[in-house]
Amino acid sequence: MCIIIPYFYADQKLTAMESEFIRYFEQRFSSSPPSKKVSGAPFVTISRETGCNSIAIAEKLVARLNAYAEQHKWRVFSKEILSAAAEKLQLHPNQLEYIFTEEKRSQLDEIMQAFSKKYYKSDKTVRKTICEIIHEVATEGHAVIVGRAGIAITKDLPNSLHCRLHAPLSWRVKNLAGQRQMSEKDTLAFIADTDGKREQLIYDFSGHHFRDINFDITLNNERLTDDEIAVLLFELMKLKHMLH
Repeated sequence: MCIIIPYFYADQKLTAMESEFIRYFEQRFSSSPPSKKVSGAPFVTISRETGCNSIAIAEKLVARLNAYAEQHKWRVFSKEILSAAAEKLQLHPNQLEYIFTEEKRSQLDEIMQAFSKKYYKSDKTVRKTICEIIHEVATEGHAVIVGRAGIAITKDLPNSLHCRLHAPLSWRVKNLAGQRQMSEKDTLAFIADTDGKREQLIYDFSGHHFRDINFDITLNNERLTDDEIAVLLFELMKLKHMLH
């Protein structure tokens, strides 16, 4: 039998960073009237092939942006989006992970979980909530959204920069194997599986195949260091008049 676990545990301890993000999203999804949004506030999405250094690049970009424009605090969003969706749906983040891993719930899972109506949420409800949060983050602006089908959900919003990171498979295998201490065979299998799931995720959220998605810039993580990519994105944002 499926056991539905609520989002909060009595003995659960949050890190300072996790607590900060919880407060951040609580302010935006509280029942009180929302604050006036900035029209066309800037944001960035970063899509990547598995094995590219997306989070490291996003953090370097955010550090540069915050040093340049101190009146605005830029943030990186990736797993935080999943946590915020779980918070809003009153679920544990683990119960939403299947949306991003493409591990579809079976019909039996759906039936069993439906018995606990307090915590059961349909795939449609989960996806709608994730879309709303990503859209809200992008609309609020000053956000670098890594993965999570960000471009598929925000492609029609103005004042944005959509980046795709890629690299030769051999480089990605070596890079990822070193990070995860995996064998080459296991790393190859992991990359193939994860890239496939990410492409499916784009389709699930946009109805378009990945090959039909147009990015503003595509960068080779083998030929360009993380610092160089962060600088290029920062300078491109200035050229696009995204920073004031």
